[in-house]
Parts: sequence; C-alpha cells; structure tokens
Amino acid sequence: MPGRPSNKRVVFPFTAIVGQEEMKLALLLNVVAPAVGGVLITGHRGTGKSTAVRALAELLPQLEAVKGCAYNCDPFDVDALCGGCAARLSSGESLKRERQHVPVAELPLGATEDRVCGTIDLGRALKDGVKSFEPGLLARANRGFLYIDEVNLLEDHLVDLLLDVAATGRNRVEREGVSAEHPARFRLVGSSNPEEGELRPQLLDRFGLCVEVETEKDLDSRVRIVERREAFDRDPALFNLSAQTEQTKLRRRITRAATLYAETEVPRELLRQIVELCLRLGVDGHRGEITLTRAARALAALEGRRVVSAGDVQRVAPMSLRHRLRRDPLEQGGGSARVEKASEDVFEGQKSDREGGRGVEGQKPDREGGRGVSDKKNDDGRSTPSLTVGLPPQEVGLRPDALAESGRVQTRATHQTTAPARRRAGSGGSTFSARGRYAGATPLKTEGARVALDATLRAAVDGRGARFRITPEALRFKRLRGRSGTLFVFLLDTSGSMALNRIEQAKGALAQLLRRSYVNRDRVALVAFRAAGAELLLPPSTSVSRARTLLEALPVGGATPLAAGLRRALEVARRAASAETRRVRLVVFTDGRANVPLNVENGVDGASRKWRIRQEIRQLGASLAQACDASVVVDTQGRYTGNDEGRFLAEALGGGYVRLPQLLSETTPVSYFDE
Repeated sequence: MPGRPSNKRVVFPFTAIVGQEEMKLALLLNVVAPAVGGVLITGHRGTGKSTAVRALAELLPQLEAVKGCAYNCDPFDVDALCGGCAARLSSGESLKRERQHVPVAELPLGATEDRVCGTIDLGRALKDGVKSFEPGLLARANRGFLYIDEVNLLEDHLVDLLLDVAATGRNRVEREGVSAEHPARFRLVGSSNPEEGELRPQLLDRFGLCVEVETEKDLDSRVRIVERREAFDRDPALFNLSAQTEQTKLRRRITRAATLYAETEVPRELLRQIVELCLRLGVDGHRGEITLTRAARALAALEGRRVVSAGDVQRVAPMSLRHRLRRDPLEQGGGSARVEKASEDVFEGQKSDREGGRGVEGQKPDREGGRGVSDKKNDDGRSTPSLTVGLPPQEVGLRPDALAESGRVQTRATHQTTAPARRRAGSGGSTFSARGRYAGATPLKTEGARVALDATLRAAVDGRGARFRITPEALRFKRLRGRSGTLFVFLLDTSGSMALNRIEQAKGALAQLLRRSYVNRDRVALVAFRAAGAELLLPPSTSVSRARTLLEALPVGGATPLAAGLRRALEVARRAASAETRRVRLVVFTDGRANVPLNVENGVDGASRKWRIRQEIRQLGASLAQACDASVVVDTQGRYTGNDEGRFLAEALGGGYVRLPQLLSETTPVSYFDE
C-alpha cells in the first residue's frame, strides 16, 4: 500500500479540479508537446487558473537536474547546459544529479526587466567587489512553468521579451558590464480578465492556445467544488491520498504521450483540411495551422494513437484559432462559434470520432452536463455569435476621424501651455515620467531625478576587490514609469429628452469612437446622466467590449441633470491626472436641455433655476477645461432648432462643438483629437 504523502509540499491534485475541461486539456497538450507554444487563459477570477498550473506541475514526474544548478540543467542534454555546467563538464568533472519537482515561477505584475531576466549580483558585488550574474525568474522557470497572472496588464515590452525567450529557449542578458546566457525552456501560461483590458493582437497570436474559463453555472458542480476545497483544507495529505490513483493514471498517460508524440502523423489530406480551415477563417500568418497541427498531434498521443484524426483537429481547433481571428473589438465572444462553424463545414460528415474522446481523467466526456473535454457547445451560449444591437443606417457613415469642422470651437490657450507636448492619440501603454513606479535606471540626470542606489552600486563595482569608490560617472538615476496614452471620458445624456432614435444614433457614434480607442490602445471611461443624477458606469479601462455592453443596456428617461454629469466627469478626469495619465479628453453627447441643478430647492421659479443651471455649467466647464486637455460637445439634436445650449456648453468647456448628423456624415474630414 502506498505510503501517506509528506506534508512538506502539498498541492491541490490536478484530477480533483472540477470542470474547466478545456483549460485542463490545453495545459496537458503543452506538457505533451511544449512546441505548441503556451496557453492564454481568459476569464473570471477565482476559476482555478493558478491552481491548475501548480497542480499540473506537481502531477508531472520529478526532474533529473544538475545538483546545485540555478537553472535546473538537464544532465543528459549536453546541448542545453548553462555555461557553468558546460565548463565543469568540459573540464572532466562529472555532474552530480538530483531529483526535484517541476518548477513553477510566478511573475508578479510589477516585476522589472532586471528581476525577470537577471542582473548583476549586488550582494557579491558589495562583499567581494566582483561582477557576477544573478539569475532571474526565467532561470527559475527553466524546464518548468512560467505563470503570468493578469498578463494583459503587463508592460508590452516585457510580454514581447517573454514570448521571444519562450520561442528560442535561451535568455541572453547584456547589461551593466555583465554578459550572460542560459537555457530558459518553459511552458508559458498567462491569464487575463478581458474586462480589465485586452492583449494586443500581435501578442495574442504568439500564444499557442487560448482557452476561455467561466464560473461554473451547474449547481451540482459548484457543490462539488466547495466540498473538495473544504476537504483539502481540512487535511491536505489525506485528500491527496484519496486522489492518488487517478493522479498516477494521468501521470502515466502523460509520460506515454510525450514519448509517442514524436511518432504521431498527420495524413496529408487532413493537413490540407487544416490549412483550408485557417484560410476560411482568414487567419493571418502561418502560426495558426502550425499550432493546430501540433495540438492535434499532442491530443492523438494523449489518447494513445499514432495517426491524427479529423476529430482531433476539431476538438483543438477552437483553442488554437479563436484568438487569431480578425474581429470587431466591440464583439463579445463569438470566436469559438466561428471556428466551430467553419470546422463543421470543412470536416462535414466526420463527426463520429470527434465525439469519442476521453476527458482529462480518462473517462468519456459528460454529455449530460456538457463538461467533458469536447467541443460540444457550452450551456452559457458561448458557441452562439453575439448579436449587436441594431443601430440606424447613419452609423455606417460615421468617420472615426470626424469630430469637428465648421462648428469647431478652439481649445483655450491654457491647454497649450500646461499640457505636455502632445502626440497623436493612441500611444497606449506607459511611458517614463516624473512620477510612477521604479522601472529602470539611466546615467542621464534630469531635474528632480532620484539616485537609483542598486544600479549605482552595480555600475561602481570595478571587479578589483571588495573596496571601491562611487565616482560621479557611476551615478545612476531612477526612471519612473507612469501611465501614458489617452483617457477618453465619454459623458452620455440618457434623459427623456433624448428621443429613441437620437439615443441610438449617439450610441452608434460612440461605438465607433470606442473602436478607434481600441486600435489606439486608449483607455475609456463611461458616465451617463439622467433623472436625478449621474453614474460612472465604467471606470477608466482598456476593455472597449465591456463599454459597449454597458452602453447597450443603458436605460433612457427622466430629467436632464447635466451639471451632475459634468461633476462626475470632473471627478474621473482629476483622478486620472493624479494617476499620471498623459492626456484626458472629454466627449459629451447631449442635447443640452439641462433642467436639474446640483442642489434642488423647492419654491424656485423657472427663470432662477435656469440661471442657476447655467452658472453651474459655466463653473464646472472651467474646471473641466483645466482637468482635460481637450473636449468636444456632440449636439444630439437632429436638426437646427435655435437652441444654443450645446454651443454654450462647448464654450464653457473651451472645447469643440459638432452636431450629431455632421459627425455621422462622411464629409467631415478633420479629427479634433488627432494632433
């Protein structure tokens, strides 16, 4: 009888994870065939993403590694040894071996490039005056997993770096007088919550597989999740012992599959169908068909077969291709459904073997609950294309670069002097600034720059002993990375005076501007006002799809508290400015018919109320003119009525003015915000 597991390292067992079959299958395929290229897991928090990665690493057979090597070098793979192990071997020294668990390195969100790639060993530099290399997270991840939570919030240059290293299997470092290279072969797993922003398409394409996870909706499954978690927390060792049989079965299955993978074949006709599928879906480049082929081979090997079938291809097609499709940035889901539909067309009449696959634990997929590792449509309707709300024909004619022409009101001169040097909207990401987090060092001193002690000490070490002097030439100064890009604050009037057709036209125009924001990697915030107040529907975010979803569900009706909307927009703009947002730009969609002051008092006549409202608008407009570097009022009135409220608001804001029909036309050639 197997002995009771040690309490030294107890991880929740992989086979005990309830549901999330697509995620578990994608992880297994990457273990069988690391060439698949990693996994991106998108979805809600608390759905077992990091648990699954750690559980899988614990499930895998232990590694044979060179004893004491910081890079977990494989003693049997001479070509993949680090410099130190290779030198020891070439000198005739035998490399001692030890068994160890598959490593899992987790990359924190605020990690710097030095921590990821490695840098000079500051401790040794201070103690011995010697420049030597201190390995980073990539060294720890070698031959294991590198898990990046919230990869969509990671700096783009770090994501690029990680993907390049994952593709080459080597990490090369040249900095501060230190030159190093070491093996960095790892399975890359990233997770993201699309509501908090999305990865650029160029980065999405670099992940081999992409799976979608959601909170379990089946009552019985949720009960099992709670029961298993409680049992594990009470006695982890006992719980793992109860799962040991299934764990052993899956471990053997993975080991056999990893060996069998090299022998799997894809019939040429099936390969042609794989390419045809990618062509039908309009997949750019060749990563799609290459990844799909490798994933199908890994699945066949996992199921003990040497020949890939059409069913294998169909099962892994959604996870291989959904993130490579050209899509409307405002589209909610729909990628899986498009892949499944195209797959059915290409592989028509070849469904039988597709439905015979085993689940992760080796059982047949659960047809009743739809929770098996199959391509069966999910209960949440994800396989059905999401439908956008029908918008009037005028939306089709909207030019995203059309925000002002003849009705333009010039921005106040104060913006030209106080705002930073402007670039075209859409720089996105982040930039070095006077405030923010420490993200690097430079020998160039700027006004107010602070000394970067760690980088200064590294530069001062000359390699001649433990005693050294810090000369002026060795001084390094902190480079602080602050938020950059543009924040668009969209303020939308949803009061009763906005007739149904006008609110739909305004939503359509706003949707087009959201698409533009997606392309430029700008952030957006959405504020709506109606009845007695205003509501911040979407705090600053890069998730334009979420903004569109909120936009479509907005209720319409009630009075027009324009001042309340302006005050809420001002709060958003000021918070953004304090967070180092480079530019804040306000777009107001309204008919200007404000009829609710900030402080409602009984017994006030209509003229006095109107005067008070105009005073509030004038005061808030002046404050917004200081908080925003540009603004524009989109007057939603369908035709000229003699009402000058929209122009009055634009003048109060010191911004531009354009009527909605003009914005929707194809004849407005100039963008107000492109500079």
